[in-house]
Amino acid sequence: MYFILYHNSMKDFADQVAQLCIEKYAKLGKTGKPSEKEWTVLSGIVLKKHDDSLSLVALATGTKCLGKIDLINTEIYKEGCRLHDSHAEILSRRAFLRYLYNQIDLLVDGIESDVFEMDDENKIKLQSGISFHFFTSQTPCGDCSIFLKESCDNNPPPTKIRKEEHIIKDVYRTGAKCVKSEKYHDPYLPGVNYHVVGPLRTKPGRGNPTLSLSCSDKIAKWNIMGLQGSLLSILIPTIKIDTVVVGGNCPFSLEAMERGLYKRFNKELYELKIVQSNISFKEQKNYERTHPCPSSIIWCAVKNRDTEIAIEGRKQGATKKKKGNNLLVTKRALFETFLRVYDKYQNFECNIKHPKKITYLDCKKWSKNYHNLWTTLKSNIFHAWPSKPIHLQTFVL
Repeated sequence: MYFILYHNSMKDFADQVAQLCIEKYAKLGKTGKPSEKEWTVLSGIVLKKHDDSLSLVALATGTKCLGKIDLINTEIYKEGCRLHDSHAEILSRRAFLRYLYNQIDLLVDGIESDVFEMDDENKIKLQSGISFHFFTSQTPCGDCSIFLKESCDNNPPPTKIRKEEHIIKDVYRTGAKCVKSEKYHDPYLPGVNYHVVGPLRTKPGRGNPTLSLSCSDKIAKWNIMGLQGSLLSILIPTIKIDTVVVGGNCPFSLEAMERGLYKRFNKELYELKIVQSNISFKEQKNYERTHPCPSSIIWCAVKNRDTEIAIEGRKQGATKKKKGNNLLVTKRALFETFLRVYDKYQNFECNIKHPKKITYLDCKKWSKNYHNLWTTLKSNIFHAWPSKPIHLQTFVL
């Protein structure tokens, strides 16, 4: 009886999270949304407070990422002004970082924050009873999307043959490719032997291959390292996802989700609550919506410029010649935000150099605990995790 009640309460909670994200999406303008023939993915992060109230703090749509050739050849990358990965899950996390910086800003200015407070040593900590919950309208690309399905072939069975014997076993497939340095690779054999499970994968896509890891892999990293990343780790404690909610009316396997997000690496890792909502996102991929939407919407709960539209990793309307007015969730923009917030609140053991004297990469390394943990994980668990070209991380402001 306890399990049934718990399951029902989790389903109800999942529906509330999904509803918050979908309702907010519906209220946004038409710009950046898919046409009738296009589909997209919706993702968001919901804040739950000690009184059980829920509020949406970050939201994004997106299906695209840039290829390896673009990373190497595009000059604008050297400034950290372009997004490599524009899948909805990744953009919602970037929007969440903007939200966290804004909350720190409020706290430092003496204004009440929704999530942070100062401890007795005048350091930033999370308020008690705070938790964060992640929504995605479909199963994350990569390992989480590989699981068994059953489908009958197109030829009807003879009447004397049992239908059960005519069922062909197959797996749902992902376009995400195994990282080249992984030990095992997809055999691409018929049916259940098409994929292997476990390896890290790069994002799906046609043509120019990408260096961006699948959403399954990146969420698995966040599950261990936290959502806040290296720069924010200098300012605030680790922030973990408490629940992952997957939208309704899409292929879903709890076993595959658990495997993809933590069990394939270490069964003793921080476990997530994972549940599928009954509520579905109407603009997800289906037989009518066959083309991915090229643009992305990025929103977060801040007062100024809360919504941005991106296409090909840039703010909509931006060009190589017109490099100003960039997206506020790029590496460069978040680096600028970090240094500004840090200058306002300097109560840390490390002494960061003047902004003009430090690169983005060097600044990230000042977060020693985060950097050391990631180095250890890459040696022991994420050994095949590829590194981006170094010049993309050595820019200065």
